[in-house]
Amino acid sequence: MTTISKKGCRAKGASGEKELFSLLSNELGFVVKRELGASRDGGCDGLNVPGWAIEVKRTETYCASFWDQAVRQAISTNRSPVLFWRKNHAKWIAFIDPQTIDPDLFSAIGDPVQMSLPRWCELARSLFTGTEA
Repeated sequence: MTTISKKGCRAKGASGEKELFSLLSNELGFVVKRELGASRDGGCDGLNVPGWAIEVKRTETYCASFWDQAVRQAISTNRSPVLFWRKNHAKWIAFIDPQTIDPDLFSAIGDPVQMSLPRWCELARSLFTGTEA
């Protein structure tokens, strides 16, 4: 069994953030920037997609605490949480609060729904149409 050092975990996380933000930039049509120092400061990994607080996790195992962290950070910035997660050799998955899709149908923040990265980009574009990125 291979053990990854703490430094290796941070490097994998930073690499995942760069990869994801490059994909988001291509999909959304503007540069999506990483919040440098976010992990040190306990903040979101990205804040320049209008209305969204982005958290990125690049691990082999999904953990419910990832969603809890994304929600806490989103609440502190008055934005909607989105958690992007992927493991090796897999595609990115977006986890969002279903209330973001339809606040009349879904109750306040609870279990997330998941969707592909391109589907989330469709949703994000539809929600910020007419606003500046």
